[in-house]
Amino acid sequence: MNFAATKTNDMDTIIVSKEEWKELVQKIDWITGFIEQYIERLPSDNNTWLNEMQVCDYLKVSSKTLQRLRKSGEITFSTIGKKHHYKAEDIKALMEKKSVKSSREMLENLQNSYKKRFL
Repeated sequence: MNFAATKTNDMDTIIVSKEEWKELVQKIDWITGFIEQYIERLPSDNNTWLNEMQVCDYLKVSSKTLQRLRKSGEITFSTIGKKHHYKAEDIKALMEKKSVKSSREMLENLQNSYKKRFL
């Protein structure tokens, strides 16, 4: 994308073509869909137990990173035999703690305001 930037009265202005703006909005739509996909992947029942592979897959981290999270106390777990298990509610809590505070409504408002304004 080629952007034309200007500065007036301590304000930055970025000018993009209509096609470039549509491309940017499509990328925002894709990111929104990506986030929604991960929100829906965790079980709705917070008492569900997940194994290490499921947690690594959901968080997109390695087992070593998950081990670091356990060791630092950032994630709670239970051990049965030699296997670690995690409650879905604890994984959700970790995601909320580590993520930028936003809501689905805020994402939709952002997406809709740009579509209305520029399309």
